[in-house]
Amino acid sequence: MDETEAMQIKEFTKDMDKNQKVFYYEQKSKSIGIATALTIIVPGVGQMYIGQVGKGILILLFCWLIIPWLYGIYDAYKSAKDYNAQLYSIIFSTQ
Repeated sequence: MDETEAMQIKEFTKDMDKNQKVFYYEQKSKSIGIATALTIIVPGVGQMYIGQVGKGILILLFCWLIIPWLYGIYDAYKSAKDYNAQLYSIIFSTQ
């Protein structure tokens, strides 16, 4: 998630109550399973699903090598998890 998106989310959620924030988080979060499965099926697509298009294209271009494909699977899992953690922190740190 880039800084502009983080600022927009922070501004958008600052006046929400807790239930609205939970609902917004559930809508905006990325599925770790979907990101990983997409990358297993088509290398790099999991990164694109998360919003890391450049990284996804690189993995797709070099997926014929086994190492980038395996790295892509791991990275899709970790990136989705990190994205959700950052999103949670942004949404629920606003008072």
